[in-house]
Parts: sequence; C-alpha cells; structure tokens
Amino acid sequence: MNAMLDRMRMIPLIGAILAIGFLITNTVSYFIAVDTVRQSIVETELPLTGSNIYSEIQTDLVRPILVSSLMANDTFVQDWLHTGELDLTAITRYLQRIQRQYNAFTAFLVSRDTQAYYHFRAPPRHLKRDDPADRWFFRSIEATAPYEVNVDINKEQDDALTVFINYRVLDHDGKMIALTGIGLDFRAVRNIVARYRDQFNRNIYFVNGEGDIIVATDADTPVGGSIRTAEGLAGIADRILGEDKGEYSFERGGRTILLSHRLIPDLGWRVMVEQDEAAAMRPLWLGFLGNLAIGLVVIALALAVVSFALGVYQKRLADLAFRDAATGLANRPGFEAEMEARLRRPAPAGPLNLILMNLDGFGAFNDRFGRAAGEAALGKVGRIIAELGGDTAVAARVDGDGFAILKDGSAEAVARFADSLGKVIGAETFGDGGLARLTASIGVTTLAAGEGHGAAMERAHRALRKAKAAGGDRVCMA
Repeated sequence: MNAMLDRMRMIPLIGAILAIGFLITNTVSYFIAVDTVRQSIVETELPLTGSNIYSEIQTDLVRPILVSSLMANDTFVQDWLHTGELDLTAITRYLQRIQRQYNAFTAFLVSRDTQAYYHFRAPPRHLKRDDPADRWFFRSIEATAPYEVNVDINKEQDDALTVFINYRVLDHDGKMIALTGIGLDFRAVRNIVARYRDQFNRNIYFVNGEGDIIVATDADTPVGGSIRTAEGLAGIADRILGEDKGEYSFERGGRTILLSHRLIPDLGWRVMVEQDEAAAMRPLWLGFLGNLAIGLVVIALALAVVSFALGVYQKRLADLAFRDAATGLANRPGFEAEMEARLRRPAPAGPLNLILMNLDGFGAFNDRFGRAAGEAALGKVGRIIAELGGDTAVAARVDGDGFAILKDGSAEAVARFADSLGKVIGAETFGDGGLARLTASIGVTTLAAGEGHGAAMERAHRALRKAKAAGGDRVCMA
C-alpha cells in the first residue's frame, strides 16, 4: 500500500518535471525562432522584395530610356524641327513607327519654340504655362539632366496614368529645342506590385516625395491617402521621407506591422513593403502548438511506461522483501504486515483465524538427508499450503520449519481445514527417493475484534505448544 502511494506521488511529480521542462524548452525555442524570423523578414526578405520591385521597374525603364535617347538624337527629328515643323504627317508617321516598333504605350514630341505637343495618334495641341497639367514641360526647360522620368496623366489617351520618359533634344550649340520620348502604361507598375503581393502575401505600395500614396493594393493603404496621416506611419513618416531606405516596425489596428522602404530615384517614389507579423509567425505558432501536443502525448506515454515499470520493480522488490525464497510463501515481515492490515479493517467480512504450524522432527530429517533435502521439503510443504488454502488464505513461512496462515471462516471450518492440511502433509513423502514422512503440529485461534496481532500470536503459540506436547501430528484450538 505504501509503495502504491509512493508511486501515485512519484508519477505526477515526474510528469510535472517533464511537462515543465518540455514547455520551457519549447517556449524558448519558439521565441528564438520568432526573433530569428522577424529579423530575417525585416533585414532580408522585405528589403529583397523591395529590391526586386526596384530592379523590375528599373529594367522596364531601361528600354524606354534608350528609345527616347535614340529619338532625341535622330537627325530626322532635329531636321524636322529646324525646317519649321511644317510636315505634320511626317512627324505623326515617325511617332507611329516608334510606337509600333518598340511596342510603347505612347510616343510624343514637344517643340520648345512652338510649345506644340505632337502625339502618335492624337492631333497636336499647344501647352500652356499656366496649366498645372503642362508645368512638367516648362520645368524641364531649366533642367540639366538629359532626361527625366515623369508620372502623369496622358490627356491624349483617356487620362491614363503614364510613366513618361522626357528626353531633351539639343541643337549643335547644346540648347534644348524639344522634348521627345515614349511612355509606359502605369498598369505595368501596378501589375508588378500585384504579382509580388499575391506571391508573398505582403502589402506593397508607392508613395511620392510628399508622402502621398500613389499606387496601392490593400485597403489599409488607399490611393490618395498619405503616410503622414496613416495609422502607425504618421509618427515615422518624416524619417521615412528623409532617407533612401530603411526598416521599421509599427502598430496598426492592434497588429504589429514590419516595414521596409526604398527610394526609386528615377521615379522619385518610394516602394513600401509591409508584412503583418502575426501572419508571418502563424506557421511558427501552429508548429509550436503541434510540438506541444506531440510532447504531451509522448510525456503521457512515457509516464505510462514509467508507471508500469515502477509497478513491476516494486512488485519484485516486495517479493524480495516479503517473500520466502524456499517456499514461495510470504515471510515473517510480510505476514505480520498483512495481519496488521487485516486487523485494522473497520468492518471485517467475517471471523479471521490464525493458524501456526511446525513440522514434527524436522531437525532429525535435516540431519539425515541434509540441508538441500530440508529446503526441498519446506518448498513442498509450502506448495501444499498454497494449494489447500487457495485465494482466501494468507500463508507464510515465519521461521525454520514454522508456518503461519490467516484464514477467514468459522472456528469449526478453519479447524477442519487445519486437520486436512495436517493429514495431507502426513501422507506425503520427503527426502531423497521419498523415503521419509513428516507430520505437523498445528495451533488454531480465532482473532477477536480490535485485538492486536501480538496477543493473537501468543494464543496461537499456546495451542501449538499444546499440540506438540501431546506428541504432534494433531490440531489444537485456543
């Protein structure tokens, strides 16, 4: 019983230690993984996405810039301007050929002298200095760079947002005489952004130098808004607009957002790449929960195995501590412990009887046949007691040739059992070749309610001595 209680205390303790250790290890590993992933996203993945978008836009701009340069240096264009811009059909055909040959969204030429805007399919129109939509041309007159990339609406093509490459046409003296170039449909930029958003599940948008959102693919960043007033970004907008690139973390709607931005000099815009930290960490969290569940199952199985093993080993230890090796019965400590336990029961099932038995003449038997034969005889007697007593009796070898039995039942029934036991033992043969017989002296007493085992043992011993004094091979009651 004590061993069982010890095991019941030990198993939960072992389980708690394993569970706490596993939880701490898993939790530390999870937070290390979260920190590593967060660092990787902020320092590598988001900047790489921005760099890829930057590279694609740069690549998309290289060809139009080269074509615009060819147009600006084309002798036909310069000669046509110098001859007074008279043949409208010729310049229109030229722009149409450029547009078809290079699959451009638009192709145009603007004369500085006449301020006329020539388009590959629309009729010419004159630019006005006081028209906000035409200020780009008058600004370019004072520019020093050979070209600029300008994003503006295309009046000649349904006000479509267009990326214009405005290349300066210079005369022999280096004076600007016109602007020429081609344009890209801005939907190409939108497609780049949408593709990266779908591929990486990241919010990607562009802001201009003032912080206005120009292109976006997410409801959190509507076109026309500004990062200066956006939730989470307002406090860092000036820092973002004052640097070429950087990484930040901010809160929006109760979520942590990781941000990387990069300036695209040709456009004067910044590509902003955002990642919801919770979405990025969800696989790690699911993995953590999965590992936790697997770990708890493993711990439960381990505890079951440990409990089983402890039970086996405790049983073996109990057998070693409370069982007699020669007879297979309980020994004196085991018998006394069981007797004490039965005497302490508050409501016994029925009368409990104590039987003490000694083998008559066992000393002479040992002297005649030797110790090994004596051990064999004791083992045989032990098997007889176990077979006759069945599951209702507790039998033990308490000393050399002394045996004790606890048995439920009336005094008369137990007396008959003791008499049968003595007769069976007396009918058996022992020793080498089965030449000798042994008899038994038996004392029987019924235990009183609340009685200590010492008094009961003393009373049974008196009955046993009485049986011996009467010549043995008999049962006496006390």
